[in-house]
Amino acid sequence: MILPDHLHMIITPKNATDYPKIIKSIKYNFSKNYTPIEYVEQSQSREKRGLKAVWQKRYYEHTIRNQKDWVEKMQYIQYNPIKHNLVKNINDWKYSSFA
Repeated sequence: MILPDHLHMIITPKNATDYPKIIKSIKYNFSKNYTPIEYVEQSQSREKRGLKAVWQKRYYEHTIRNQKDWVEKMQYIQYNPIKHNLVKNINDWKYSSFA
């Protein structure tokens, strides 16, 4: 699920220590090819470093423990565009893999 300033995904790396490398690669490759639709204000330090205002600096990693946990995370991800007031109906968010 891609949102204006973050994304949600469920991945299964072979090694848990690969999370930072995977996230860095996704952010780098996306940002390299990303052209904002409109100007988004950001800090001078981010602008000086040539960073684009598309990603939050940090990320949150959670290891899914069981089926119940997986269902909860899937529901959370699917509901996120509504939570952020981007759409009123899940099916209206075009940057989702749920459709």
